[in-house]
Amino acid sequence: MHNGHVAQPAALPSRSDPPDAGRDWLAGAHPSPEQARREWTRCGIALLPLGPRFDAVRIPGDLLHAAVGSGDVGDPLNGPVIHDVRTLGPTYWALVPHQDGWPGEPEAPLLSHGTYLGVPDLTVSGPPGSFWVTPPRRRHHLCRAEDVLALIAHGRRELGQQHTGKAEALRALARQLPSPDTLPDDRLRGRTCVWCGTPLTTETAFLDFGQLSTPQRWFPRACRPCTGERTERARMDREGRK
Repeated sequence: MHNGHVAQPAALPSRSDPPDAGRDWLAGAHPSPEQARREWTRCGIALLPLGPRFDAVRIPGDLLHAAVGSGDVGDPLNGPVIHDVRTLGPTYWALVPHQDGWPGEPEAPLLSHGTYLGVPDLTVSGPPGSFWVTPPRRRHHLCRAEDVLALIAHGRRELGQQHTGKAEALRALARQLPSPDTLPDDRLRGRTCVWCGTPLTTETAFLDFGQLSTPQRWFPRACRPCTGERTERARMDREGRK
């Protein structure tokens, strides 16, 4: 990594194998390659055992998106990546050569021997279900483990900065809250905007400060226009102090 950016791996040959050759190579990870081919034909996805041919690193969607910003999620890894929508949100699987040890964090574990991964057919490039963000271009085409680790580390730093920025913004808005001693009950209980008194619902309550306990217990919430106005006011105050 250089200057906070994920280092791009060295350029790989542009040669690509025919799809059937890549499919044969993936199917070869299964004890019965024909079973994998039947699953691709019937379901569009096959359960392949990890370890013999490749391992997989699970990367949470928010971490990967923080690392790549508005770029293509497959670009920094220059290797095969699978997108999987799970109950807890988007998940990505980077296929890497088998690793005897993995220095990564629990949030991005390496899965290997004894684990199966749902691998889409090479023709599956979009939802629904699991699909290839970047398919393998040829046999033995895998992500480099060091590039995956660099992306995870960069994403973690970016997420930390985002969380810090959001916490600072919330504190700046909290400093603009009116004194609860001056507010009617509907604003204290979050039924209306704490600043303008507009009635709020679960959908229209743009900002929820949660339960505050000083100088009394109250539950301020705010509408979008008031939140935007006071966010801009806080920004101008910060710039004025510089």
